[in-house]
Amino acid sequence: MVLATTGFSAGFVIVKALPLEAGALSAWRLGIGGGALVVTALLLRSPWPRSWTMPVAAGVAFGVHQLLFVLATKQTSIAIVTLLGALQPLLVAMVSRRTLGERVPRAVLGCAVLAVGGVAIVVGANLDDPSRSLTGDLFAIANLIAFTAYFLCAKRARDTGAPTLTLTATFMLVALAVVLPYALLRGESFAATGVHGAMIVGLALIPGNGHLLLNWAHPRVSAALSSLALAAVPLLASIWAALAFGEPYGPLHVVGMLLVAAAIELGRRADRRARGLRSARDGRPSPTPARTPG
Repeated sequence: MVLATTGFSAGFVIVKALPLEAGALSAWRLGIGGGALVVTALLLRSPWPRSWTMPVAAGVAFGVHQLLFVLATKQTSIAIVTLLGALQPLLVAMVSRRTLGERVPRAVLGCAVLAVGGVAIVVGANLDDPSRSLTGDLFAIANLIAFTAYFLCAKRARDTGAPTLTLTATFMLVALAVVLPYALLRGESFAATGVHGAMIVGLALIPGNGHLLLNWAHPRVSAALSSLALAAVPLLASIWAALAFGEPYGPLHVVGMLLVAAAIELGRRADRRARGLRSARDGRPSPTPARTPG
């Protein structure tokens, strides 16, 4: 989860720096990343998912998320996009019991609120950023919904036995089938050479592999806890944005970072304690992280 979070945070800066439009950039990213995973899966003879319903659903949601993520990042400040993304733990907590059958401890929900408060402090220091726009903010809200749908579908697929490698390859190829027609219908340019080409490859293989790591982690941590860990993305992204684009970063950002870090650690402890109590009530030993193939 730490590696995935770091990779995701770097993706915002790379996307903002690239001149390609949303469809073309998303298609390049998914084509390179998905193609590399398919080749790796074939070489390793990794098994493919037995059921395709959740992987395909995750792919459709992921494709929509990719388009909205790029549109939002290019049209508003990175801080605003990442703030709205940090609301995901609250959204997951509200729906994970119905969609995944997971009971979210109140302490974890409280930690999610604390994390959002920390991120809000960070974003409050960026409200005067001239790159903000209402259209971009609306894209960021829609992106939050699309990413949450992808997150829950992917976790459901992992919980039902879909291997990490081939699940990620599957939903990336499905997502490519979503974004490619969008780019072609809009007549977007796919031209990318030199430095921009290298940046696209880096975007596909570094932040893109964050999804591989996230899918590997799904059976080992709850949906509430893993989504809470992703609340650190805005704080890391704010650092990269300050270095790359000169966006503000000062004492309020440090305060927000400390609050989010505390929320993640407290949430991890609360989640582990709740799992232990449920196991004790059921008369079973406390569960150890699953080590599934792939």
